[in-house]
Amino acid sequence: MKVTLISYTKECEKLIAVAAKQTITQKEFSESWNEMKEDEKKEWLKETMSRGHTSPWEHCTYTFLIEDVSRVLTHQLVRHRLASYSQLSQRYKRIKEIENYYVIPKSILKKGDKALEKYINSIKKSFEEYQELINMGMPPEDARYVLPQAVKTKIVVTMNARELLNFFGLRMCMKAQWEIRALAWNIYYIVKSIHPDLWKFVGPRCLQLENMARMKPIELEELLKNDNINLIIEKCPEGVARENIKLCVRTALNDIREFLESANPNNGENKI
Repeated sequence: MKVTLISYTKECEKLIAVAAKQTITQKEFSESWNEMKEDEKKEWLKETMSRGHTSPWEHCTYTFLIEDVSRVLTHQLVRHRLASYSQLSQRYKRIKEIENYYVIPKSILKKGDKALEKYINSIKKSFEEYQELINMGMPPEDARYVLPQAVKTKIVVTMNARELLNFFGLRMCMKAQWEIRALAWNIYYIVKSIHPDLWKFVGPRCLQLENMARMKPIELEELLKNDNINLIIEKCPEGVARENIKLCVRTALNDIREFLESANPNNGENKI
């Protein structure tokens, strides 16, 4: 898995803060923009999160190139409807070789050599049938029906910050399938490195719900590292009890930590 940030709204945090303030002030936008100090910006960002007033987040966008992931992942990803996608086509782009062009789940590797051999042989057999069908004159758009979902793909994705907030809530959770969970944590750490004040209180839905219930929100890093934090919510939306939430979030990260090393937080040359 490789994740590259191509472009983003450079003044994202300030834009969201000023846009939120515009909903309660008669001041001109330019006046609010010029007057906005760092402390006030942080307070507005925190308030939009804790109050669930996230429509101003839609003014901020991020574009990513996501590579070396399976179509299992992208089938889930495109269910997030408020986004734009451009994916490598299997209709027009013929797959010429299968070696190293498929994703292997960790569960297969853990089962040992026999399971791995069976898995790889199955993929190669499907690819052989795909090639034979094309050689028989079948167009790639029809021959691709025999290809497995493990085949690697690449996709360009643009999401606004509000949609990313929803994406993180669902996909950083331990209940999310491992590959898209790895993607979510990768993207999270990339955007947080650029806009830390916007994203530090964000994480799986349990954290977002907790921060809407608290007078003083907690950061994701606190939830991951501080054993002394006492949560307010009785259970998360997935039914995990209060006393188990911290362990659940930490497990969600640790289970896919190896994939974080492959992310490429490239800030890009074309910042919006």
